[in-house]
Parts: sequence; C-alpha cells; structure tokens
Amino acid sequence: MKKSLLIIALTTVFLNQILAQSYDQISLTPGYLNQSFYSLENGEAANIDNTNWDLAFATATMSSSIRINGGMGTELYSYPLGDTTDWNSFNSTSISSWNPVYNSDTNWFIGAFDKHSSSTFDMGWGIYSMITHFVTGDSLYAIKTVNGNWKKLWVKELASGIYEFIYADLDGSNEVTAQVDKANFSGRNFAYYSLDQNTASNREPSSEDWDITFTKYITPVQGMPYGVTGVLSNSGVKIAQADNLSNPFTYSDYSQHSMSTEINAIGYDWKDFDMSSFSYVLNQNRCYFVKDLNNKIWRIVFTQFEGSSSGDIEFNKQDLSSSTSSNNLNSEISSFTIYPNPTNIDATIIYDNDGKQVEINIYDLAGKNIYSEIVFGSSLQAKTIPTSNLKAGIYIVQITSDGISSQKKLMIQ
Repeated sequence: MKKSLLIIALTTVFLNQILAQSYDQISLTPGYLNQSFYSLENGEAANIDNTNWDLAFATATMSSSIRINGGMGTELYSYPLGDTTDWNSFNSTSISSWNPVYNSDTNWFIGAFDKHSSSTFDMGWGIYSMITHFVTGDSLYAIKTVNGNWKKLWVKELASGIYEFIYADLDGSNEVTAQVDKANFSGRNFAYYSLDQNTASNREPSSEDWDITFTKYITPVQGMPYGVTGVLSNSGVKIAQADNLSNPFTYSDYSQHSMSTEINAIGYDWKDFDMSSFSYVLNQNRCYFVKDLNNKIWRIVFTQFEGSSSGDIEFNKQDLSSSTSSNNLNSEISSFTIYPNPTNIDATIIYDNDGKQVEINIYDLAGKNIYSEIVFGSSLQAKTIPTSNLKAGIYIVQITSDGISSQKKLMIQ
C-alpha cells in the first residue's frame, strides 16, 4: 500500500512540476523577417515586420540616440571627406573604403549614429548645447536602406523633442526633409522611420509591455561584425546566465549568479551551428534567470530552434518568484509537497534537494515539536514520516535546508 502511495505521490510531484512550467513558441517567420516583443508575464506583446524601417530615434527625454536596422541590412558610413557644408557636394566615389558604424549590442541608447563622440557634449552625430539644450548635427552619412538603396543623410537637429533630418539619393536627387516628434511616440523606446517609404511608424509596443525581444542584430563574432538571431532585453530588465547544469529545468539558485543589465545578456550563443549535421544544436546545460520589469524572477531554458527555414523558437519558462516568496525556500530545494494530505495513514514528504542536509520537523498548533529528523540525499527524495498515530487535527510540517525554512499544513483525519 505504501509503495503504491509513493508511486502516486511521485507521479503527482512530477505532474505538478510540469504544470508549473510553461512552454512557449514564437516565430520570426522564414528568414527571420519579423521581430517578436515578449512579456514573460503575459506572453507575446507584438510580432511585427522587421523589414520596414531603417532608423530608430530614441524617445526618452534626455536621449538623442539613433539606431539603424543593421540586422535587416541597413548599413551606415560616416562621411570622412568633410563636414555638413559638403551636403550639396557630397562625394561618394570612394564609399567602399569608408568605415561602417554599428549599433551597440549592449546598450539600446548607443546607436550607430552615437559612435565616435569626442567629448561630453559630442553626441556622435551632433553637438549638445548647454544653453539651448538642442543637439545640432555636425556630421554627414551615407546609408544603405533595408531595400539596398543608397542615400546621403544629415540629421540636422534635435530641438524641443523633434528630430529634423534630410536625406537624398547620393547624387542629390529626391531630397526629403523629415521630422520625427518624440511626443508622437510616448511610452515607446524608439520611433521608427523608413527612408524608402518616407514614413515614421509606431511599430514597437509600450516599453512597459515587454521584457525581451527576439530579433536579428549585428554583433562581433570572432572580432568581425556579423548578423545573428537572438534575444535582447528591454531597458531595466536584468539577466543572469547559469552554465554547466545537470538539469537546467530544475535549477533555481539565481542568487548565486550576477545579474547584468547589458541588453545582450541572453544574446545568441544559447545555440551553435553543427556543420556535420548542418543544423543548430542547443546548449542543454544552460538556463537564464530574468528579473522582469515587475521584479519577478523567471527561469528560461531554450528547447528548440529551427533556424531560418521557419524562424521558430521554443523555450521553457517558469516564474520562480511566487514559489520562493510563498515557500521561502532556498535554492537547494526546488519543490516540497506532502502526500496524501489530508490523511489518516503515514504521510510522505517529497522534495527536490541538491545534496545538502535537510531537517524535517512537525509541530502541533501549540508549537510543540512532535517529530524531528535530519536526512540527506540528492535529486528527488521521498521521505515517509509516521503520522498515522497522531490525533486528528492540523499540524505544521517544516522543512529546512541551509538555514532557510518552508512550512506547510498537514491535516490528520
């Protein structure tokens, strides 16, 4: 009878562990043409075309950052032959020898246009005035759009929250003067602009509605800029990486890992390309801990990546905040349950332990300790405790490891 109860209990625990975890899938579509903004609490916030913009203008009050759509093919080159007085005489004959500039992949607010600043008030593309609080453009650029069209570009000014810029074909034809007003994109990190369509778009969800984004971006790979598909985090989100795990699906000791605010803390290297099988292979011994915008802690384990054929990415996620706050368990015990409960026979305590000493105590409601035992063991443990001789009533079962305790009620019928 006890063996049957133990089997049922173990099955119940494994089922509960499975139900407590959530598997989700997003798709960037074949060729990674879409971008997915994802909330760990609420699921996908937006899945949108990622090929319809070239420039992203920061909307924060004190920011003048401008990014490019590098992952989708936008290229930016700083004009080396002169300053803005050369707008009408822009010479692109030696463009192949110019040095390209790229977005930072560690900070959203260091875009390609912000690189190569030379002083505190040099924003890269322009100079900030302490008197007017405007940024005045002092640089020219050549830019290749996502559609492969070359343009010359001058961001003339950021004044009173409005970016003003002009662009034209390299020979000066088809000149366009445009503006992007931060006020029209309130609550978003960026306002997006297409140089081919001559339009701004509000394509990004509210910055409060997503934690991570799945997208293609440029990052150094073996010292060379390269387009990769991976995960970048929203500003304010913190991430830790845990490696060399025997079971990343149960590991929860996030306190042992330093949280990073760099947006590529997850990045792209949770997968590798196997040339022998010509397919992607996931890192099976790694998980990520993500502290979201609501300060919840989530564990993420990537479980599937199908590559550019579909753009599908599957991952396992679990909210660790609720379990750790309600049970106050340390990282060494990932689950704790009592079966059966209520009971009129001996009860079994089932817990998952990483090998440390565990103390089990039972108290009556008057606080009297009526049972105490110290046990050891690793992995999933089932400990039968003598409760069949207890009087009917409610008792408190306490399990302690490393000085941190969790309690649950046990009802004897």
